[in-house]
Amino acid sequence: MNDKLQKLLDEYKLNYDKFGFGHYLDFDHTESALKIGLVGCFYLDKSYKSEKRQAINQVLALYDKNWGDHLTHGFGNGDPNTLYRYQNISLAQKIILNNGFCLDTLSFYWSNVDKLYLIPDYLIKVLSRSESLEKEYNTVSYLQLYLPIYELKYFGVDKMVEFIRQVSQILKPLHGFFGLGIRQRYKYYDYQYLEGELARKYLGLDISTDEEDIHFRDGFKSINWLTILSEELFTKKLGSLDEVKQKNSDEEVIFHPYDGGVVVQAGEVPELCEIGKNPYPQNYVNANALLKQARAPMIASFGFTSNNGKIQDSQTSKEWQSRFDNVTPTDLQPEESEDE
Repeated sequence: MNDKLQKLLDEYKLNYDKFGFGHYLDFDHTESALKIGLVGCFYLDKSYKSEKRQAINQVLALYDKNWGDHLTHGFGNGDPNTLYRYQNISLAQKIILNNGFCLDTLSFYWSNVDKLYLIPDYLIKVLSRSESLEKEYNTVSYLQLYLPIYELKYFGVDKMVEFIRQVSQILKPLHGFFGLGIRQRYKYYDYQYLEGELARKYLGLDISTDEEDIHFRDGFKSINWLTILSEELFTKKLGSLDEVKQKNSDEEVIFHPYDGGVVVQAGEVPELCEIGKNPYPQNYVNANALLKQARAPMIASFGFTSNNGKIQDSQTSKEWQSRFDNVTPTDLQPEESEDE
């Protein structure tokens, strides 16, 4: 294990208690209302098309291959009121079930928890709207992944980057991200006011919003360790890949092209970006500077001030999106002065 990964895991362990908030339904005080870990989301256009639905099935099979042993419960029919055991339904049967929604909204949720008020460590979730609903509301569909941070150690950092590149290649999303973020229970909006508190302390965390947000048609959400951009979005907002590479002077900002887009890696490992320590790591600042013109000008407001997401603050959301804009990196090494 490399030094940077060990440092990240040590930092995560040191801050673990600061991430936790007690869950009001957990009388044994063993579960948290929020958890920090690896979060990824891929935003999809026209996911009702048969080729997109087959791509979703491919990603389910890929996740199942790598982490299916950790999945225990969920639903595949869009109904969260009844959970089924993951291992009681074969992968082939799950894909057949998914294909049954070819003209309708496809929604599945498979995780390692047996109650939806608990927060998964492992999760693959899809909401793929029907053609009629997408055309009526112009929202995006999405595929979301959760993994524990320790999978960077057990699965491997390089393999994780390649996994995300492979998923991007399969799905060909509008854009997406993968890195550190707040993992949530099924009803994600219950604790948004706590997310706002964490967001101000750890700038490297992805914070939840409405993942169907119509604004995601205008650009990506925010910078993270891995930021995924479609070729169309990249070229329209940033120019060619070669042009952007020429502007990049940071050797740890790495471009991983795939057929249809590119995954941009900001540093060897993800960053918590803790206020008071290293809130603005140069890899995140530099990647953000290269990509921010492709960012969505605005996104749906976060419910930072209520316990049910109804009180909105669009200015807070805008500030969160631009937190790495026009700042000086906090981990720059001082230049050594020459001896006179």
